[in-house]
Amino acid sequence: MTDAERSEMTQRLQDDLEDFVAERSRAAREKKGNAPEDTRTVDEIAEELKNHPCFIKEIDYSKPLPPEIEGLMALKYESDDPIASATSYKEDGNEEFKKKKYKIAIANYTEGIKIRCPDKDLNAVLYTNRATSQFRLKNFRTSFNDCIFARKFKPDHIKAIHRGAQCCWEMAKYKDCMRWCDAVLMIEPENTEMLELRGNADKGLRAQERDARKKAAQDRKEEQEEMNLLKTIQGRGVTVASLKVDKDSKINPLLLTALESHNPTGAKVHLDTGGTLHWPVIFFYPEHAQTDFISAFNENACFCDHLAHMFSSEAPPADWDEDRKYKAADIEIFFENIDEEKLYRINPESTLLAALQHKKYKVYAGTPGFIMIVRGSKFAEEFFTRYKYKMS
Repeated sequence: MTDAERSEMTQRLQDDLEDFVAERSRAAREKKGNAPEDTRTVDEIAEELKNHPCFIKEIDYSKPLPPEIEGLMALKYESDDPIASATSYKEDGNEEFKKKKYKIAIANYTEGIKIRCPDKDLNAVLYTNRATSQFRLKNFRTSFNDCIFARKFKPDHIKAIHRGAQCCWEMAKYKDCMRWCDAVLMIEPENTEMLELRGNADKGLRAQERDARKKAAQDRKEEQEEMNLLKTIQGRGVTVASLKVDKDSKINPLLLTALESHNPTGAKVHLDTGGTLHWPVIFFYPEHAQTDFISAFNENACFCDHLAHMFSSEAPPADWDEDRKYKAADIEIFFENIDEEKLYRINPESTLLAALQHKKYKVYAGTPGFIMIVRGSKFAEEFFTRYKYKMS
């Protein structure tokens, strides 16, 4: 905006004010004649005056600004002096901060920073004030970064260092908090707030380090338990998919993921105090697209024991078994070798361990799975045909 344009806008505002006063005076004189009576209340007239650019006190930035207001703001900020412009933004930001309008305050401080004025102290204040606004919004990381920038312009800016220490405390960065507190205490050795904050940070750091040591010890213990588990499974002769190690080789901890179960319960194979493995096992019923899940199948237990419990004459039938075909004595057990796409039969009298030790069996996703088929059913014939399997 040129000087001529500024002068023109100033004159127009002055003319608008004079016209407004003249209109009110003329209305008052004509009121005595035949002119219609002005029915507006005093409050309505006062409200109209409040909205005039010459009298407005509060600006609602969420609504479009009148051209006159935009012009006045341009007069304020479009200065050839960058320090004056940055100072104006700082002052406006301070006013918005007092009203707890922190986001608007941040916007003002940011505009002041963008000017890049040569005054280092003013830049330090702009960054510090923006840091304080961000802190009030609980944006501690952003606030801390502004404190760092403030100190680049003025390393001993006490407010920036103070705010930086508080940010470190809120982010649980206790070691950094102590360093920033020390920076304040070098300037103000008797600063009680920083002395207290440093003491609390020291306690927090020791507690943090203690918790880290406990977690590391627990992690080592769990890792050792899982390594023992892998060695036990390897010693049993059970093949786990994606777990390829020689008996004499060192087991890579990354291979533990091969035993991670994907079932919703989170159950996974574990070793009890007696040295017995317990596996999460899933039974598939392809005829009805249903499954049963056993969270801890003892490796020494027989399949027939589970089937007798699940499909005994006394047990209620599954909702999907409308024909009550599934009886313990009529169920055949199979597993599929995915690589060969072949079925292999499991004797119901065999133990889980014996089934897992089958040379063609592989455990996938840490959960052994077995297919349950009703002997002699129509579905069994179709199912076996699909796999080209012949019952012996």
